Amino acid sequence: MYATNVFENRMLNLMRGVTIEAPEQVYLAMFMSDPGDDGTDGYEVSYTGYSRMPIVFSAPAEYGTGLAIENVEQINFVESPINVGNVTHVGIMDSLNGGNMLLYGQLDTVLNIQKGVTPIFRPGSVRWIWTGNLGRYYREAIMNTFRGTSCPGFTPPYIGFCNGDPEGAGAEFSGQNYERIPFSMSVPSQQPNGTAMCQNVNELISNEASGNWGTMSYVCIYDAPANGQIYAVIPLGTSFVVSAQTSVGFHIGSLRFAVN
Repeated sequence: MYATNVFENRMLNLMRGVTIEAPEQVYLAMFMSDPGDDGTDGYEVSYTGYSRMPIVFSAPAEYGTGLAIENVEQINFVESPINVGNVTHVGIMDSLNGGNMLLYGQLDTVLNIQKGVTPIFRPGSVRWIWTGNLGRYYREAIMNTFRGTSCPGFTPPYIGFCNGDPEGAGAEFSGQNYERIPFSMSVPSQQPNGTAMCQNVNELISNEASGNWGTMSYVCIYDAPANGQIYAVIPLGTSFVVSAQTSVGFHIGSLRFAVN
């Protein structure tokens, strides 16, 4: 499944102090065409008795190289009294009627609804798999908004420098006058490729290193000036040594972060 524009913006706005408020209930809806990234392009199924059905998700769990949540109970829609046609997509909605689509996806197999058919989704058949550069803590926290737990925003975000992936074998620099740098992110904007993107709106410059910090190969976005949680882990294309009497900086707009 994919995040819609609405939900992508909510994820990025966490760095601007905006909490993702968990819906009281999320619902599964069926569509006969692709809803698209804006969640409004698809044609939702309509027949007498049809309504979106509540969906209960599992806790986030390891799935391949990412995390996943899936429906834990069978979902039974009302039997159709007419020939409806082919259901090609499903969406996760934050309201029984209207509201916002948060996730959407294409069915592996088209569901043809004929008169007398009761559409059923077995446990584990509606799954969101999430890979990417968001830190594990925030991936879990964001996924848990589909399970009734809001995810607080934070401001300002802080950038930190690491000699490897700090969620793996790497570590953040420390000592020798090293400190994380606070910064501000722009309002998210939608890109032509369907992603939501934001970027730093102020110049960033680190303290001058009083000794060798080491080889920098990752930057991370943190939610606090020390300790705290990692929001994003970003590998650099090129590693370089931060030696004594040098500083690290980013120009306005050079630190970009996108979700899709």
